[in-house]
Amino acid sequence: MNKAAMLRTARRGRSGTRATARGKVDWIFVGAVLLLTALGLVMAYSTTFFWSQVQEGSPLTIFSKQLLYAVIGLVGFALFGWLDYGILRRFAVWIMAACLAALIAVILFGDDVFGARRTLLNGSLQPSEMAKLGLIIYAAAWLASRRDQVRSLSNGLIPFGLIVGVVSFLVVIQPDLSTTAVIVIVAMVMFFMAGASWQQLGLVTLIAVAAFLLLIAVVPHATIRVNEFIKVWRSPSEMDYHIRQTLITLGSGGLFGNGIGAGGQKFGYLPTPHTDSVIAVLGDEMGLLGLVMTLALFVIFAWRGLRIAQDADTAFGSFIAIGVVIWVIGQMLLNMMAILAMIPFTGVPVPFLSVGGSSLVSLLAACGVVISVGRGSQMLWEGEKAQLPAAADQAKGGRAARASFTIRRRHGRARFARAHRAQGARSAVEAESADAIIVGRDIRTNGAIRRRSPGAIRGRGEWDGA
Repeated sequence: MNKAAMLRTARRGRSGTRATARGKVDWIFVGAVLLLTALGLVMAYSTTFFWSQVQEGSPLTIFSKQLLYAVIGLVGFALFGWLDYGILRRFAVWIMAACLAALIAVILFGDDVFGARRTLLNGSLQPSEMAKLGLIIYAAAWLASRRDQVRSLSNGLIPFGLIVGVVSFLVVIQPDLSTTAVIVIVAMVMFFMAGASWQQLGLVTLIAVAAFLLLIAVVPHATIRVNEFIKVWRSPSEMDYHIRQTLITLGSGGLFGNGIGAGGQKFGYLPTPHTDSVIAVLGDEMGLLGLVMTLALFVIFAWRGLRIAQDADTAFGSFIAIGVVIWVIGQMLLNMMAILAMIPFTGVPVPFLSVGGSSLVSLLAACGVVISVGRGSQMLWEGEKAQLPAAADQAKGGRAARASFTIRRRHGRARFARAHRAQGARSAVEAESADAIIVGRDIRTNGAIRRRSPGAIRGRGEWDGA
């Protein structure tokens, strides 16, 4: 196949149409997001109508605010799902800068609540929730541009660690250790999936564990929670009141629950039923069956989200989808383990289900970006998308081969690697050299690097060398 034919094939999508036609929406993923949002609104009313009546004089005051945030979030969900996610890469630095500015602002001018500063504008905005999405976008862009350097200490681990460290530090001093834990977990998984070695992962894990042990010793409320957790296993009779009431609430529903809104523990017995302990209330009112169905929705969310990451047309999109899935599932698991007294009580909210405007809006916007990743990008002509000159006889049924979810043991620049990457690389450079491989926009031949520009792929009909 000559170069012109390969370029024409590169401009074709999976269905044989031009790559400018974006793909279809993953409606299973959309359905999981919408059902979780709807369930969250149900639990928001169930857990707040009593408290809202006592505090605000109306059972709908808190629920109406959460409903407003849900509407705003769904608008963002639809908008980001329609928008080409490729534009986010162009503004990744500015997005990260805005998140850092907001985190600094909350430390300087934030609302003081129980000795912590985590919100702005009288509790209406929590920058740390926005920072999760901002960090995922920036980290995805950073990792996608340095896939060959991830295993390097000076060009990979250290600069990436500094980026995550700055964000984590600004969240820690609020203080908010649970959110910091989520940020670190998401960043570690993204870095590992980008191609980091097991040695790097082990080193980062040791550093993270040491840092958290130090913080637990320094931050007073963290020390108290660890001591309360130790009592659970050392002397259950001395169990902390919050943990005791959470376990009682969770086990009160039996198999089918007491009915939505009919749980009794939330009426003054269970602290924070609408945020940290919403899963316990759900178990009380919907029973074991309701808990299983809720967990099934999260499993579907993770399944379709990872499928989108697997099929993403660029590494940037793949890393975003991975980050969002780990964010949601990791945060949910941390809350579940805290509710079951498996770890110290973290105070981390349940995605979609806990009351919180910033959290819900950020989550729905992030899910919209994942939908856009699934639809593909018209703007990003690099990485995997630029290296798709695979002939029709090298694809199944005339369609471009799907990404394979593989973990390479000893080499490989990314663990989410396209199945057609090796085929496309060999096809594109076979005439150049038998030893040449494609890495992003680079053509590497016997140690030398030639660069091909996006313009060449767009249809100039020839490769541009660096």
